[in-house]
Amino acid sequence: MFWKETLRLRTLPIITKIIISLFLVLTGIGYLLGFTNIYMTYNMVDEKPGLSIKDISLTYYGARDKTTLEKAIDGSMRQYFLDKNEYKIVKDWVVDGASEDVWDSEIESIFDASCSTCHSEATALAGVVTEEYSDVEELLTQNSGKSWSRIVGVSHTHILAITPLVFLLVLVLSFTSYPLLLKNVVSLFAFSAVFMDVGFWFLAKLSPFFSVFVLIGGMSLGLTFGLLVVLPLYDLWIKKV
Repeated sequence: MFWKETLRLRTLPIITKIIISLFLVLTGIGYLLGFTNIYMTYNMVDEKPGLSIKDISLTYYGARDKTTLEKAIDGSMRQYFLDKNEYKIVKDWVVDGASEDVWDSEIESIFDASCSTCHSEATALAGVVTEEYSDVEELLTQNSGKSWSRIVGVSHTHILAITPLVFLLVLVLSFTSYPLLLKNVVSLFAFSAVFMDVGFWFLAKLSPFFSVFVLIGGMSLGLTFGLLVVLPLYDLWIKKV
């Protein structure tokens, strides 16, 4: 059977080996860019640099002593205020009850300048609109992290995008000259990592206890991509017969 045969990658024409190598390298770069995007999006959720367990907990379980709006302006949205004074004005407004009168007199102009470019009725980035008080009022409820619908939507996209890619990488690995046991273990671990990476999102929504497992799932997926990229490249160009 094909996965028991050895040196299949080495016997390919040089142009085919180059194309496979480019596929592997670009896949690795794509994963690194994806990880960088995740880091840049979530590393300041707890207002401290560096991606931490607390960042993950706040993202999925939420800060249930805060409103959704307060969590946003204290986290990733804080950087978009024109200055610290505007942030403080909005923060005080939220803490004091977020009245509509103060919105009309002070807050709306700040949101127009700092928020509504991305969160207008037309763009509605992440499904959020901040043009009117009635829009913002929806964000003045308890912050419970990502909604179930959002997690389901992201999981759906993530699984459909990652699974075919992992399958192709495992297929390339199956044609390498490594022992069958190693290829089987890495392949099974790869698909298990996809399950862990997504599955722990749902658990972290139920309890902050599982936030650490989200990190473990992400690290497992990172290790998966590392192995599935590096091992075939090593077999193609470096490993001795």
